[in-house]
Amino acid sequence: MATIREILLQTRENLEAVGIPDARLESEVMVMNVMRMPRQDLFAHQEDGVNFQQEQGLSQIVERRLKREPLAYILAYKEFYGVNLLVNSNVLIPRPETETMVEHALFMALMGMETRELVIADVGTGTGAIAINLAIHLPAARIYALDTEDAVLDVAAHNIRSHNVADRIKLAKGDLLEPLPESVDLIVANLPYVPTSRIPTLQPEIQWEPSAALDGGDDGLDLIRRLLYQAPDKLSENGIILLEMDPEQFPDAAELVNQLFPEATTSVEQDLAHMDRVFVINRAGEEGY
Repeated sequence: MATIREILLQTRENLEAVGIPDARLESEVMVMNVMRMPRQDLFAHQEDGVNFQQEQGLSQIVERRLKREPLAYILAYKEFYGVNLLVNSNVLIPRPETETMVEHALFMALMGMETRELVIADVGTGTGAIAINLAIHLPAARIYALDTEDAVLDVAAHNIRSHNVADRIKLAKGDLLEPLPESVDLIVANLPYVPTSRIPTLQPEIQWEPSAALDGGDDGLDLIRRLLYQAPDKLSENGIILLEMDPEQFPDAAELVNQLFPEATTSVEQDLAHMDRVFVINRAGEEGY
């Protein structure tokens, strides 16, 4: 019977052999999953044996991973901003860089809560990752989580129920901001922004994810432009928009904002890797939140 230490080492070597990044971390997550033990126990019991059933379960996970299927799809969950979320192949896997959206949205929201109840729209909600975290940290806010596909909204609904925030989040299906029944104070949107031609060049794992959640058209801005054109009628006078984007797209987005919101100011927030990532539009200019 192999030990946990031996299984960890073999799994790591198998992943490294096909060039999988973070092979050590992924091997630990896989073994933790099949052994059903927390990380600290994994290392405290390295000489414990792994039974046949556990080895078979691990072998099935590794076999799928070696085909470059994302680990989040194999395990059916992904941690994001401290909460575990159901994921499947209908939704984009939440990224660490998107946590910057949550942090800045919380900052913006908390700055505005003294004067009124905030109404927030999470556009392209996917797993519901952003909306759920905002609901957890802003219990007085009302949040609309919007997407276009029933299969996507089913995943979001499951996650919303799992985290007990269904009373604060209303799901709606439709084109970007169109389903909103009222104006909102804060729009957060992690929309597809990868240029079409770049998608085939991305790492193999990304090819497993839904293209509709990645493909932003020729320059990656198709959906972002449409959202900005819809926004004047859906955003409150003192409202703010947060958009996750590629830094190369900021100048074009800023030019469009100047046309649609001449009074607005814009700024940029960096992600955890210190890359420019979140484009901030303050409709009221410096006198906003």
